[in-house]
Amino acid sequence: MRIDLIDRLLAVCQEHLEVTDTFGTEIETLLASALLVRIYAAFEQQIDAIVVEKRDSIGDLAARAAFGDLAQVRGIRFRNLSDLFIALGERYRADWNAKQRQNPQAVTFYGLIVERRHRTAHLEGTTANFQEVRAWYEQGHIVLDFFRETLQSVDPGQISN
Repeated sequence: MRIDLIDRLLAVCQEHLEVTDTFGTEIETLLASALLVRIYAAFEQQIDAIVVEKRDSIGDLAARAAFGDLAQVRGIRFRNLSDLFIALGERYRADWNAKQRQNPQAVTFYGLIVERRHRTAHLEGTTANFQEVRAWYEQGHIVLDFFRETLQSVDPGQISN
């Protein structure tokens, strides 16, 4: 699921809710639940694509292999992303931490997508409404931008082991 498809889904859902005047109904809750699952899947695919993009940009085969061994992101929780930069070394961890401090709302909303998707898929569903999910997505995907920025700055020759 590409991110641009999520933008389209949000637009279609917004239009449907407006035309049918179903804000505040079970339909809105069902759409919000479905969107949480789709957004989570899109984020998961985007993270994988960012890691592959970085790996494929490394010319030296030994460095590419070393990076591939380190860049095993296990899940999309924010902590999983942070663990990658801890493994890559202090310079990248510091850059990652600085970016998250500059974007606290994005980090919070990213976490809400992950947590609420988990509840929706595995536990009791969600009470989130469409506008909340839309706001979480609009801010939350900023985390993917600074994940890419930080990962692209990694110099494989500088990775600490």
